[in-house]
Amino acid sequence: MGEVTALNPVLRVAQALQEPKAVTEKRDAAWKLYESLEVPRLEKTDLRRVAWEVGEFEPSEAAIPESALAYVRGIAHSYALVVDGLVREIRLAAEAKEKGISLLAIQEACEAHPEIWNRHFGSIVPAEEAKWTALNMALFAGGVFVHVPRGVELEQPVEVVYVWTGRPFSACSRSLVVTDPLSRLRYAETTFAADGGRFVNSHVLEVFAGQASRVEVAMADEWSKGGIHFVTRRAKTDNDAEIDWVVADTSDGQAVETIESALVGQGSRSLTRVMGLGHGRAHVEITASMRHVGRHTESEISMNGALRDRANVIFRSRTQIEKGAVGAGSEQHDRMIMVDGTARADAIPMLLIDENDVERCGHAASVGKIDPMQVYYLMSRGIPQSVAVQMIIWGYLRDSVEALPTDAMRDLVVSRVERELAR
Repeated sequence: MGEVTALNPVLRVAQALQEPKAVTEKRDAAWKLYESLEVPRLEKTDLRRVAWEVGEFEPSEAAIPESALAYVRGIAHSYALVVDGLVREIRLAAEAKEKGISLLAIQEACEAHPEIWNRHFGSIVPAEEAKWTALNMALFAGGVFVHVPRGVELEQPVEVVYVWTGRPFSACSRSLVVTDPLSRLRYAETTFAADGGRFVNSHVLEVFAGQASRVEVAMADEWSKGGIHFVTRRAKTDNDAEIDWVVADTSDGQAVETIESALVGQGSRSLTRVMGLGHGRAHVEITASMRHVGRHTESEISMNGALRDRANVIFRSRTQIEKGAVGAGSEQHDRMIMVDGTARADAIPMLLIDENDVERCGHAASVGKIDPMQVYYLMSRGIPQSVAVQMIIWGYLRDSVEALPTDAMRDLVVSRVERELAR
């Protein structure tokens, strides 16, 4: 490894975290890979003007915004608070502690749970996959490790609250969630992000759902203006495991996001719900992906979005049924509604089928303006036009909001949506 210089941010992060040598060596290899990889080309997002600036990492003592602080102080279940890429606080609730749940900073898991770490860390989202996953592996400096033992069912969720105060640093958070057989977990991520300078941020979540376990993952994202955010969330299932995703995105920045389930185990299933409200000059590209590998696997994707101002949002549903995935079944539903004529939307369904014996596989996608007859009908009942429009939009979004695991998350997303709709 090289010397500690401004050109070697890997060692700055490693020294700040006082982590095991094995982790630093993994970072160093990923950094060299990151520097060697070309900037990728995406079909719908132009990356040529992206400043791949990573900034200089320094432990942050920045004050937490009042809105985020009030949200955290209202949490009664297990949570971790991550500020500017560093875990500032972890609290394990009594129920989780009694049941043997592990919740700790991601780099600590290398020594606390070496067998799980070596088996899963970086195997679900490898550094070699893309320039931004290599960047994440090199600089990850926040995130948690969650482990649920065999047969344990946790009623209350485990939540990670990410706060970015606007520092121009690539806060590459990374988390690993592992559930043993016959267990159940609800895991949530909530984002509060201030606008910042030009930088690139890569966020990674890896989930391994053990045999016959059930994992529900929920996100309330609001990526900020300034840099570009690459978000990779991926789960891998064992036999008969279930993984459900709920994403509520109200970003006003530039983001490229992937939510993927790799249905490797026989009889495993997955459901992905995405709710997006694009506003301002947001450019958000979200891909919900299901990869069927095991036999008799089931999946469903439902994406609903509303756009206003000059937002540009791409919803891409992707289902891949690999050779040997006998009896697989999958459905896709993408619906996007345009509030303003200046917004732009793309709904792109994709079916990639390499197996003849498929149970079912279908898709439906639509992009359109609000139906004026629906608005007229509501106005004829004495409802003002602006309220009628909001009611129709909520008709698109509400199912995903209702699927969020806590009242606080639902209230937060509702307030973010209503704030933008009221402008």
